Amino acid sequence: MSLIMSLYKKPCLLALILVSVLTSIAVHAEEGAVNYAYVELKPDFVVNHLSSEGQLKYIKTSISIRTEADYKDLITHNMPLIRDSLVMFLSSRTTEQVTGAIAREKTREEAALAVNDALQKETNVSPVKDILFASFVTQ
Repeated sequence: MSLIMSLYKKPCLLALILVSVLTSIAVHAEEGAVNYAYVELKPDFVVNHLSSEGQLKYIKTSISIRTEADYKDLITHNMPLIRDSLVMFLSSRTTEQVTGAIAREKTREEAALAVNDALQKETNVSPVKDILFASFVTQ
């Protein structure tokens, strides 16, 4: 108790101790932080899909992949495989699966699984953390 009282009477010492503790916490947080990279897929995707009524529809979307920075080169190197898996996945979607915010969120999550499945077979790694849509238009 006397130590606490002596620190209370010396605000500069207390401030120094607090700064030291906070700095230590920040350093430990940075050590455990994951460094992410974003890979933009260009050109944009334009794919056909069928509506439930049998009409030909299309999706036009701009996609980026979020991955750990260590996997950015692996993503870039396997871009043809990634683009193919996304085209096949998106063209298999129904109108109901791409209409509305909830459906698009599910499409985003399932697209990441589709890309990771393709990469897992090819590289034994599933590096995609997220598929991000910068734009998503259906007609």
